[in-house]
Amino acid sequence: MSVNWAMLSSEQGDPILLAGEKGRLYTQDKIKAVLNDQTSNWEAKGRIWVSNQRIVVISESGSFRTLNIPLTSLRNFKLEQPWFSANYVSGTIIPTPGGGLQRTSTLTLTFTEGGAIEFTNIYRNLMEQIAIGGMEESLPQYQPLPGP
Repeated sequence: MSVNWAMLSSEQGDPILLAGEKGRLYTQDKIKAVLNDQTSNWEAKGRIWVSNQRIVVISESGSFRTLNIPLTSLRNFKLEQPWFSANYVSGTIIPTPGGGLQRTSTLTLTFTEGGAIEFTNIYRNLMEQIAIGGMEESLPQYQPLPGP
């Protein structure tokens, strides 16, 4: 089963890119994802994949195969750094029309072998770029040289 599914390529198992998507910006193996929508609880272990448009959890074992999260659907993002366990991030996922989630859900991503801080930095940079109006930096306008 997949929740808000993502299509994966057969060669490497990476998500197939969406229109306008720029490929993988970050990936991390050995994460644990827990998704709870107050009536159901899904858990999976696998890897996380981040692009300029979405976060995809690709499970190696657990109760779902893929979880596709548009960047703008993840709210209340929080990085936690406990003293005696692995760092994790948590947040609220707002359902997207036509997606597999029916209700607002909570997500916890535990980075069992590191990577939570790097993931957080990349996520926050992407959200900042979205907030200021675009993912692409425009090139400067060239002025013609004064001619003879």
